[in-house]
Amino acid sequence: MNALPLLQFILAKGVGEAALRHLARYCAGEGISPADAVRLDPPRLREVLGVSEPAAANVGKSGDAAARLWDNLQLHGVRLLWIEDDAYPARLKAILGDEAPPFLFLRGEAELFDLPALGFCGSRQASDKGLAVTRDAAAALARQNICVVSGYAHGVDLAAHRATLEAGGATIMVVAEGIRHFRVKKEIADVLGRGKHLVVSQFPPSLPWIARNAMKRNRTIIGLSDGMILVESANEGGTFAAGDEAIRRHHPLFVVDFASPGPSAEANPHFIERGGIPIRGRALDRKPNLEQVLEVAHRPRWRMTGSVTALFR
Repeated sequence: MNALPLLQFILAKGVGEAALRHLARYCAGEGISPADAVRLDPPRLREVLGVSEPAAANVGKSGDAAARLWDNLQLHGVRLLWIEDDAYPARLKAILGDEAPPFLFLRGEAELFDLPALGFCGSRQASDKGLAVTRDAAAALARQNICVVSGYAHGVDLAAHRATLEAGGATIMVVAEGIRHFRVKKEIADVLGRGKHLVVSQFPPSLPWIARNAMKRNRTIIGLSDGMILVESANEGGTFAAGDEAIRRHHPLFVVDFASPGPSAEANPHFIERGGIPIRGRALDRKPNLEQVLEVAHRPRWRMTGSVTALFR
């Protein structure tokens, strides 16, 4: 697919995510690409996108800016995927359905989408015990050739990414801002070359971090994962919302079951009570028991209609 016309739609002022979903449905129905749609006159574009007349006109006006930006993105190895592309992750569409992001910006190794994958979510202020569980679990999954997906925030996210890379594994970093804002953080800089990684953004390339987009990012982490591991969650905040989202979607949710949950894990019992599958330490070495996690990764429930709920009590 020619990415430039799609970038025109993404950059056009007044054309948001809802309009891009309308565009995807229109292109799929008509059997055309964004390159064909961008040539529609503004009145027709207004109908297709469900936007104002000025917004529809802005699509045509954004061509030069899109061309300059695309040149810059390509220099930095960034790719753009459209939801109708064959390379768009099937897992993401299957799990999120109509809520799947209409486009993705990628930097890194896109073949990681094809690996079995587990998502990690947890507190930015995780306890030492929570971080230790994260490192043990992520490294164990990496050694099983399972991709670790997380949000690139401090705390659990970065601990999961680092442990995966240290073990020579593969990790997907789903960011909550435009991909032009991505920087390699010091917590992983020295291990980035040991494994494989992919940076994913579902936002316009220059968009800065916004709290509400962190929630959208969490949904995408769920959609890129065969199951989620919730390490530590307080009674509110982004991790709690991610756990709720997984439960709502009947997506396999594994919850670290601490004998005495601290403040950063006070909501863990809540999620276990709601059907989350507890992760406990093995009797021999107290490392996290990942048998059921591995089962989900190797036999993903999203491929088996109606079987996702079987894991929930």
